[in-house]
Amino acid sequence: MSVVLSIIIPTHNRTTLLLRVLESLYNQSAEIGNRLEIIVVDDGSTEAVETGVNAFIEERKCNALIRYFHQVSSGPAAARNLGIHEARGDVVLFLGDDIIALPGLLQKHLLGHTIEHPDPNLAILGMAELAPEFLQTPFALWWKRWNFRYHLLLEGKRNPDFSFFYTNNLSLKRQFLLDHGVFDESFRYAAYEDGELGARLTKCGLRIIFEPAAQAVHYHEINLYTACRRMLTRGKSYDLFVQKTGLLGLSRIWSFIGAGPWMHPVIVRPLYRLADKLQYRTNWGFLYILVLMYCFNVGRGQKPTLPEIM
Repeated sequence: MSVVLSIIIPTHNRTTLLLRVLESLYNQSAEIGNRLEIIVVDDGSTEAVETGVNAFIEERKCNALIRYFHQVSSGPAAARNLGIHEARGDVVLFLGDDIIALPGLLQKHLLGHTIEHPDPNLAILGMAELAPEFLQTPFALWWKRWNFRYHLLLEGKRNPDFSFFYTNNLSLKRQFLLDHGVFDESFRYAAYEDGELGARLTKCGLRIIFEPAAQAVHYHEINLYTACRRMLTRGKSYDLFVQKTGLLGLSRIWSFIGAGPWMHPVIVRPLYRLADKLQYRTNWGFLYILVLMYCFNVGRGQKPTLPEIM
C-alpha cells in the first residue's frame, strides 16, 4: 500500500518530548490504514536523538513507519526541506517536536485533502493549543491570544491568510510545494520562515482551510522569560522577512513604540522586573508588550542586550 501522508518533524535536542510526539502519532497510525510515514529530521542535535528514535522503533516494531535523518545544524527551514524532498506521500503534514497529536488529528488532515478539499492549492491548518498545565497564569493566557490568534479564526473574525501558515500543525499537497517553492533556507531560526513561505505560496494560489477538529497539544512552557527569548528570535528574522516579502509581520504601532528612543535599558530594566512579578497576578498586556517589543528589537540589533532578559 502506497504512502499517502508524510509527517515531517524537525527536531533539535528535545529527545524526550519528541518521543511523546511519536507515541501520539503511532497510536493513530491504524486509523488511516497505516498509509503514512513519519520523517524525523534532526537539526544538529547534541543529544542522542537517533538512539532514542531507534529504541522507539525497535520497541514498537515500526521500522516501516519512521524514518530518521540528520543534518548539520542549519535551522528548521532546511530541515523541513529535507523532509519534503525525502517524503513519499502525496500530502505532507508539518508538526513541531513539541506538538502532541490528539486522537483523530491524522484522519482529519487526510480526509480533508483526499475527500473534502482535493484541490492541489489547499492547505489545512489544525489547532495546537498550549498544554493546560502551562496556562495557569494571567500572562500565559494573555500570550495564548496575543501570539497564536486561533481565537480570531474560531470567532470568525479572520480568515486564515499567510500569517496563519503555522507549521506546528499544517498540511498541504507535496506537489504544490515542489511546483511553487519550498522553505527559504536563509531563515536560520524558527521565526518567520513559515510566514515567508505562506506569503510566497499565496501568490501562487494557496488557500488555507482552518480545521479546528484537527487538534494537538503544544507542550511548551510559557512565561515572561521564555516569551522574551521567543521575541528575540523573531527579531533576528524579521528584517529578512520584510526584505523577502515586502510585507510587515508586525503592527506598525507596536514596532514604533518598541523601537523608540524612550525604550532605553534604564527604563526597560525596571519594567521587566515589574512585569516579571505581575505575570502571576494580573493581565497587564500593555506592560508585557513593551518588554517583549524591546526584546524583539534586541534581536534586530537595534537595542542593547539586557542580561536579565537574555
